Amino acid sequence: MSIEEELLKTKIDVLSRLRTHRINVTEQMKQAFLNVPREEFVLEKYKERAYIDTPLPILSGQTISAIHMVMIYISSSCSDPQIGNKILEVGAGSGYNAAMFAEMVAPEGVDNPGHVYAVEIIPELVEFAKNNIERTGYSDRVTIIQGDGGIGHPSEGPYDIISVAAASKQIPPPLLEQLKINGKLIIPVGRMFYQELVIIEKKSEKDFNERSMGGVAFVPLTGKYG
Repeated sequence: MSIEEELLKTKIDVLSRLRTHRINVTEQMKQAFLNVPREEFVLEKYKERAYIDTPLPILSGQTISAIHMVMIYISSSCSDPQIGNKILEVGAGSGYNAAMFAEMVAPEGVDNPGHVYAVEIIPELVEFAKNNIERTGYSDRVTIIQGDGGIGHPSEGPYDIISVAAASKQIPPPLLEQLKINGKLIIPVGRMFYQELVIIEKKSEKDFNERSMGGVAFVPLTGKYG
């Protein structure tokens, strides 16, 4: 068996085990996972562990999310990304989540591709994510920006989806403002070590629907709303 065949088998095995998390893996989600090389978004010393479903350390004390959590974020029951959507990601990290979202909203060959704007506050991670995105061929669909993600990125808004990969004690008001009507904000809300993954849907400029996807554990959001 070639290295490519072994890698494909490993990825398919990971997908089969996602059933334990009750994730409905659509064909588009499956293809995104198969297309994005997670091993290229982790540190060299962790490449052999890239397809273990667990968070892994990256740089500056941060982590790349567990595979099942990334799949939850891109699922129809959570953010429900569609081709052509414009996404703001808060906390670019390694760039892996952004690449996964890019596969959902801008798969190769579509006429109306979406775009992912990923904001990262830590300079070291900005460079790490940019390098990973460029090396894996996603720079036409993903833009990495250095900044305070809690403030968002208003120049490219409003967004269909705002995905926050860090926990906040409050919902940053700028993110609500930058959502499109019927857009969704996904954010872990709570204190360190335990939060609720909250989905907020904007029904009008003043009206929002909110629901919880259950308990999660993310690193804390930093910046103005950390």
